[in-house]
Amino acid sequence: MQAIYFTKSPEETINLGERLGFGLNKGDTVLLFGELGSGKTHFTKGIAKGLNINETIKSPTFAYVNKYAIEGLSKGYRRAIDESSKAHQKPIKGPSTSFFHYDLYRLNPGDDLSSIGFDETIEDDKAINVVEWADRIVLLPKKYIQVEFESLDEIHKISIKFIDPEVVPKEKIEEFYEEWSTPIHVRNHIKQVTNVAMTIADKFIEKGEIINLNLLYSGAMMHDIARVCDFRKLEESNFIEEITKEKWNKWEDLRKTHQGFHHADIARKFFNEVGYPKTAEIIYTHKSKVIATEPELLNSLERKFLFYADKRVKHDEIVPLKERFRDGWERYGKFDDKLTRQLFDEVEVRTFELEKELFDVLEISPDEL
Repeated sequence: MQAIYFTKSPEETINLGERLGFGLNKGDTVLLFGELGSGKTHFTKGIAKGLNINETIKSPTFAYVNKYAIEGLSKGYRRAIDESSKAHQKPIKGPSTSFFHYDLYRLNPGDDLSSIGFDETIEDDKAINVVEWADRIVLLPKKYIQVEFESLDEIHKISIKFIDPEVVPKEKIEEFYEEWSTPIHVRNHIKQVTNVAMTIADKFIEKGEIINLNLLYSGAMMHDIARVCDFRKLEESNFIEEITKEKWNKWEDLRKTHQGFHHADIARKFFNEVGYPKTAEIIYTHKSKVIATEPELLNSLERKFLFYADKRVKHDEIVPLKERFRDGWERYGKFDDKLTRQLFDEVEVRTFELEKELFDVLEISPDEL
């Protein structure tokens, strides 16, 4: 899944690159595809700006690669880049990171890249790489950010897609539903939560925010996969599907195996074990109490979108936060002890604060979602 942006000037292209650079981490590789004059070098200058590189960025057409030092990466969730949000970011102290800017224009697909150090820096988990004319690369890395440029008269169309083997791919989602015998009504809830999360993401993309749609979609579609494990009761009347003996036994076995654990913890453990740690972590942060007990984990827009979307969906219906929390109180909260009820109240307050934060940026009402 890719996010699509349109820029009308070199300054806008640089600004978009800056937003991507603002969220990059050590080990990231950005591959740029597009014809001459489509905006690749301006975008790279923006990435460097977002990484706090003050040197002039020049395209290394004849040298193939230029190297720059990064003294500190910005830390914090991404949001619209303005003076207030820049001030919110603090450089991470520690060993400097190297930024490698490649320009492969003079090479042909299949040419040996090892002589310019390409293989070495791509595998360096402390480096950040940006590659112009990435179509010259025959064997792409397993993990990268793909940016495609297209010139449309006076406008540049820029498509950004995150490729990451640590995120559950779309084609495996149904396979995991079947493995966990996820009930139909839970899947319906999941799909509506995903719809809300992706709708919010699209609106932020319209504002120019860089959103990892693959990560968000993966987390949303998998977030309640283990929900049957912590139902308060297992009652046939709660289900809308034909229940076979095999399916019922599977649910009982799952509940026995994972007794006492929250479904987010169960899913987190499972996806870490099967090799999808990034999906595992975003799933964990949709857990209601996280916003009160571990708010630092809601450190990206993708995590915030999923957390909020889950709180806007009752069963498979989009409802106001007030209605969702009232329903939660009726079904669960009134049976809890005093401390748990106090935590429930704090979660509600902070979730309303998150709603205000998100919709202040969008400049629309939550009712317009």
